[in-house]
Amino acid sequence: MGELTAQGSADRSGRRVAGGDSMTASMSRVRTRLTGGDRGSARRIGWSTVVELAQLASSVLVFLILARQLHPDDYGALGAVLGVAMPAATLASFGSHVLLIKRIAQGGDFTDAWQRATSIGMLGPAAGTVLLIAAQPLILPQVNTVVYALLVVSQLNFFWLTELAVYVGNATRNLKAAAQIRLMVVATRFGALALFATLTPGRLIDWAVASVASFALGAALALAYVWRVFGARPSLRRNSLADIREGLPFSANSVTESLVDISDRPLLFRYGHETDAGIYTLGGRIIQFGYLPIHILLRTADADLFAAGQNGTGAALAVIRRLLRPAVAVGLAAGAIAFVCAPVVPWLVGDEYRPAVETIRLLAPLPTIRAIQYLMGNCLSASGHQRWRLILTVGAGILNLGLNLVLLPNGTWRTAVGTTFVSELFLTVTLTAVTLGSARRRPTAHPPPCSANVPEGERLG
Repeated sequence: MGELTAQGSADRSGRRVAGGDSMTASMSRVRTRLTGGDRGSARRIGWSTVVELAQLASSVLVFLILARQLHPDDYGALGAVLGVAMPAATLASFGSHVLLIKRIAQGGDFTDAWQRATSIGMLGPAAGTVLLIAAQPLILPQVNTVVYALLVVSQLNFFWLTELAVYVGNATRNLKAAAQIRLMVVATRFGALALFATLTPGRLIDWAVASVASFALGAALALAYVWRVFGARPSLRRNSLADIREGLPFSANSVTESLVDISDRPLLFRYGHETDAGIYTLGGRIIQFGYLPIHILLRTADADLFAAGQNGTGAALAVIRRLLRPAVAVGLAAGAIAFVCAPVVPWLVGDEYRPAVETIRLLAPLPTIRAIQYLMGNCLSASGHQRWRLILTVGAGILNLGLNLVLLPNGTWRTAVGTTFVSELFLTVTLTAVTLGSARRRPTAHPPPCSANVPEGERLG
């Protein structure tokens, strides 16, 4: 999400923003934007909603069709491979999408920012793909090699490029462009689903082929859109060690968040609990739908939170307080809907998934916990304290992974639910404590540059 680190700023007339009166002016603009006082804010919320609803529609259809077509063991294999590939994609991208947002939002040259992001966003995942495929016999030897390779390629090499293109719209506050790119990608997914459901026997290998083809086409369309609308071509020659060092801490933060989310799925599968992995993957996927409305709310405030964070954690926290009540309300509503509607799932996807009803109900509090977690973490990132967010997230990831390694060999999907809640609550409580503690300190006029906050930069998302 909007984990951004301030590195100097300028107001709309190009003057440097220091502190004092500029903080009041900055907060006034933020209040106007967040309270819907201008048409621009309403338009941003509207287009952000389109983006998330398109993503939701695609995700729901993929979920329903795959769950109905695949046996829980095969669905567990799919969840296991994605549980490996998604964190790897995040790590291999080296925070390129966050650096893209930061550079554009701080007034940097658009073409330079885009080409640097696409260089790392293509070469890093390509190297990660080679490593993951080579390591498959050690990671998930039970999964068909071709299926594994196709799913890894689709996630690392193509999916990430479409996400970079969507982030161009976020960085420029042109959420109409982000929505149009997302809709093109969703259209390719719908095409893949239609072919999979009507022209194939419905095997996992069939979906792997359809998936990689749709992601490749979506990436090509997204890159072409940015080239045509924004006038910037992708590049393979703009990567640098300095960019990698700056983006790696962001990447590490998001990888750790992903591990807390989904590390239990490949481990359940790896330890021989294939059906449990399928049940837990399905239940967790449904709960993740509840995160989408929270993302709608938070993405519209990314740039505003970045602006406020230049004046310290207290200024960023003022923005967060405006978002806290609606975000928690959305999380509670999402959890309640999941809890009440859980018995419908076996009717939709098959009676073999009946145990997922209990899984969904046990996981129903997660959207509320995540709403608070995202807000506090984003507040730290926006105010130049990404290092603390990274440390705490890594701590939660280590806690989750350690519990899973000890308990899952003889456990079930219920064990995975328990380890998830322990690590999620740990992260939420510690992020809140550090954020409130930082807000009590006196803000500095100019936050230190990214390179001072962690090894050479920080963040990811």
